[in-house]
Amino acid sequence: MGFAATKDRTFAVYDKVSGWIARRPAPVRRAAYGIFGGILWVAYALPGNLVRPTMKALARHAGSPSSANLFHGFVRRFIAGTDMTEQVRHGFGATLDGALTIPDKERLDAYLANGGLFLALPHLHASLAMTRCLAQSYDILAVVSLTRNASRAEAQKALYAQVDGDFLDARNEEPAKVARSILKALKAGKIVVGTVDRIQKAPLTAYDKENDVVRVEAFGQPVGYGGWPTRFAAKAGAPLVPAMVTQDAGGGISLILGDATVPTGDVPQATQVWVSELERLVKAHPEEWAFSLDKHWSRIVQADPPQ
Repeated sequence: MGFAATKDRTFAVYDKVSGWIARRPAPVRRAAYGIFGGILWVAYALPGNLVRPTMKALARHAGSPSSANLFHGFVRRFIAGTDMTEQVRHGFGATLDGALTIPDKERLDAYLANGGLFLALPHLHASLAMTRCLAQSYDILAVVSLTRNASRAEAQKALYAQVDGDFLDARNEEPAKVARSILKALKAGKIVVGTVDRIQKAPLTAYDKENDVVRVEAFGQPVGYGGWPTRFAAKAGAPLVPAMVTQDAGGGISLILGDATVPTGDVPQATQVWVSELERLVKAHPEEWAFSLDKHWSRIVQADPPQ
């Protein structure tokens, strides 16, 4: 049986099991998801695995004295974030009502008094739970990238349908429709929530317009970031606000707003500004960054710092 078929069958089994888990009391759910946490710890301990060196490098960047303590926090938040995501996916999102705190809510509301804004998030353990909670108080458009596999895409659609706000599949929709939808939302005063830390090889030039890839620096290394958040925010005249979602021990989540920028026509310069701010937020809360173990980011954070 091929890899794709194996992955599909694995997902089908997990989909059934996760529905059962989601209906159990919180201690049972946390214990069940703790199995995945145990697997992560095994990966951390195994010689030759990328998990431990990645965490050591991330701890160095974040100024954390212990990579083991950092990973402990990562695993705990992974389990809690998975629990919240599955609660939303299986129709129990109301259990999260009241869980979201926005310490800088007045600034958020001040931005929205003048139109929409682009909320730029890295991949985080609790980002979907936050988006669901945010949609209870604000008009949002979540920009997502669904898989091209039909069965798993339907499951993902069912998940985002539980968020309550609008969502847009940027991967499978026509680019012109994606552009129109994002610009319309920003001009209508909505919060456009986008996950923006999917990277690729840095282009040789400052901006590869054909592929919409911008050359920026992150963690001291050149990387390629998508230029679309900058372009859409600039065209709509909307602020682009990097942000972080943190979790506390009591099950609460907080939306931490970074410094905003209103991009101009200089796409490389404006992109570097918000990428640097996003990096600052990640370093302040490294245990929340789910994508730290992404193979591309692992290579970047482990790279030797520039001389």
